[in-house]
Amino acid sequence: MTHKILFAEDSILQGTVLKRLLTARGFQVEWGKNGKEALSILNNFLPDLIISDLEMPIMDGYEFCKAVKTNIDYKKIPVVLCSTLTDPEDIIRGIEVGANGYITKPYEESFLMYRIESLLLNPILDEDDPEPVEILYSGNHYSIRTTKMQILQLLLSIYENTVKKNKELYDAQVDVQEKAKQLEKGLEESERLLRNILPAKIAERLKTHGYAEPESFSSVTVLFTDFKGFTDAAEFMTPKELVEQLDLCFAQFDSIMEMYKLEKLKTIGDSYMAAGGIPLPNSSHPVDAIRAGLEIKEFMDLTKSLRIDQGLPYWELRIGIHTGPVVAGVIGNKKFAYDMWGDTVNTASRMESSGEVGKVNISRDTYNLVKDFFQCQSRGKIPAKNKGTIEMFFVERIHPHLSKDADGRVPNEKFNELYKQLENSFELGK
Repeated sequence: MTHKILFAEDSILQGTVLKRLLTARGFQVEWGKNGKEALSILNNFLPDLIISDLEMPIMDGYEFCKAVKTNIDYKKIPVVLCSTLTDPEDIIRGIEVGANGYITKPYEESFLMYRIESLLLNPILDEDDPEPVEILYSGNHYSIRTTKMQILQLLLSIYENTVKKNKELYDAQVDVQEKAKQLEKGLEESERLLRNILPAKIAERLKTHGYAEPESFSSVTVLFTDFKGFTDAAEFMTPKELVEQLDLCFAQFDSIMEMYKLEKLKTIGDSYMAAGGIPLPNSSHPVDAIRAGLEIKEFMDLTKSLRIDQGLPYWELRIGIHTGPVVAGVIGNKKFAYDMWGDTVNTASRMESSGEVGKVNISRDTYNLVKDFFQCQSRGKIPAKNKGTIEMFFVERIHPHLSKDADGRVPNEKFNELYKQLENSFELGK
């Protein structure tokens, strides 16, 4: 048997959805665009069940339901009221006009069908009109005549709607939790990228305050490296090989900087710049920079040897180091960069360009701070572009009495004790 359903709905979108749902389930369907139109259809269609929206411009759902239930020919047709309204008063008003069920929009197909099937399987029986029940709720007075079956069906409707709402809340909670996880993951990735671009201290300031004031540092050690013969060697390499080889070198430099507490600042082409003593000041930065420079030299010597053995082109490196005052801060508002300025930076650059491949070239200022740790060879005063002459030194090794090995590469306990004293001197000077 094909059941017939009449529904009243002024929304074209909601009506189309509802008609499609009901037709797909095999019901014969008629659609009234408001309560008045649905009432006129009712005279000829005689449905097994009526579904009505509440908020309609011409005869709303309450008026329509009341018109059906007060007509002796239609009072046994079950009426289900639908609305986005969920206040208990709406349900009480529905009981008052004789509704047999109540569901909320948007339509959840499974819950809608539960209600329809329940009402179709439990026809409305002839019962004596009950005495009216007077209800006072939220300051409003209601007089309700209702049967036990109507109350039971409405209780089931309320339960089904509660289940539906709980399901929606659960789904929303799951969705919020998933979005929170995605947000947290995105924030972690953003923070990782920020800390990869900027020093941790500066990144934290930007996160907390939205800006980072430039700072003056009285003593910073700046390290520059640059490849000799880069352009010539690059002519014999594919673009991929060139980038891979450069990335290999700079990735190793990055690890060395991290090991010796230096801050990588930037790369420009085949040159690399880092500094010690920023953004967190310390007293050990000259020694840290020299040790980093010596380790870079050792890495490049090994790389050169391996590439010669393989018959591959190789690069050689100059390293320059100078110590002095700088101003450092964040520049840009889209692509942040932590940079520093001052004559110290220019002099460090000249230490690199005035040096020799395979050597760590330092200024007199840096030498005076590290001479107790490292054995250095004086070069005298060397011409430097736009700087006149500058006294320079090549760092050869750790002093023999401070080294574990014959080559002066590995510090011993005496070196570490001297280094600890240097670190402590900064703490005492604060």
